[in-house]
Amino acid sequence: LKESAVVDERARRRARRKKEEFEEEEGVRMLHKVKTLGGRTKSSKRSTSRSDASVGSASVLLVGSSVVHAQELTTVLKSLSNCKVATCEPASNVGKTLNSDSFDVVVFDADKDGDLAHTIRSAAGARKDAVFVVVYAEKAAALATERLKLSAPPTGANMVTFDPDDVFKAVKLICDRSQNGELSCPYCAASGFFEDDLWAHVPLFHINSRSDAKVACPVAGCESKTQLELAPPHRSRDNMHVHLRNEHGKPGAGEAPKEARAPTPVWPFALIVVRNRRGKFLLVQQFAARGYWLPGDRVNPAEDLKSAALRIVKEQAGIDIELTGVLRVSYTPQNDFARMRVIYVGRPTHDGEAQTLKTVPDYLSVGAVWVDVAELEGLKTHGDEPREWFPYVARGAYVAPLEIMTSESAPVMKL
Repeated sequence: LKESAVVDERARRRARRKKEEFEEEEGVRMLHKVKTLGGRTKSSKRSTSRSDASVGSASVLLVGSSVVHAQELTTVLKSLSNCKVATCEPASNVGKTLNSDSFDVVVFDADKDGDLAHTIRSAAGARKDAVFVVVYAEKAAALATERLKLSAPPTGANMVTFDPDDVFKAVKLICDRSQNGELSCPYCAASGFFEDDLWAHVPLFHINSRSDAKVACPVAGCESKTQLELAPPHRSRDNMHVHLRNEHGKPGAGEAPKEARAPTPVWPFALIVVRNRRGKFLLVQQFAARGYWLPGDRVNPAEDLKSAALRIVKEQAGIDIELTGVLRVSYTPQNDFARMRVIYVGRPTHDGEAQTLKTVPDYLSVGAVWVDVAELEGLKTHGDEPREWFPYVARGAYVAPLEIMTSESAPVMKL
């Protein structure tokens, strides 16, 4: 009894803490809406009095003895003042219970009572897609195949978990949604939403809906009022989930960033640390009296990085090399572009060892020279890369295989 009391008290403290966190996060969550000149509903800072919206509520049905007697789960749910909790024992009575009464959330244990999702939705009748079905089961939540099977559309569960706090978060979102908005869900026809409430409802309830489902955006004045349909399964601006996420709610009102739809320009560069058989390293003399640097330049359009590296050394130093590994791959984002640099390690080919280095100045370089690591002291260089990487390579430190930087369609590296 003492141990049970301790568990119960711990659950009550957790429930109070979670409730306080939710209430402090955004007041009472933003619900006040204003109309823009374009006729589109837009978010503004919500009133804590909620004078423009009815207080939401939700009814939860706990199914089966293992769920009904899960102390931490029942304690966190009963801490919600606008949540009505009912129980159903044994689990086989769930169909009869749902035929006589309606619930917003139904929770069952698939480990103990099997998959009841189809039975629950069938008994819910016309509201079958508007019921939030939760599988609360330890094994099912941890097994990849079970999660897929239990959440498979069209009759699968909305959520598979064994975390009472996450059940609390989901039910809290359902409890707090508006009741007197003008919008209806295009998937389950539930009504009473304001735009932000619908923005939260669709991924919570319908994230497993097929991406090519033909649904119309219900927001007045929306440019995508016609049916959105998508044949390929990848994310697209014509997919309702993606459309709603980026064009409505907080992102649509400018209160949160949209997903990037346009490609980010990337400037790829290849730099090469070349070491010959005598242990000397290759330096290229830069134009405008800027000193020495590694062979390096931008990759041309439609050119792969390895081909670019071979070309750059030939143009700037006058010799042929072969690449032996990768030292670093760096990606540096800026506001409107990103710079990508791959630093390769290479060595002269057999013919390259016999070739003389470039000495005729041109646009690409003044010429090239072989140096020892010791010669770098006091030598003017355009950047710190020679002083950083020459000693590193000379020590025989780790160099990644070339296959680490390849095309998307390349096979997995062999050990």
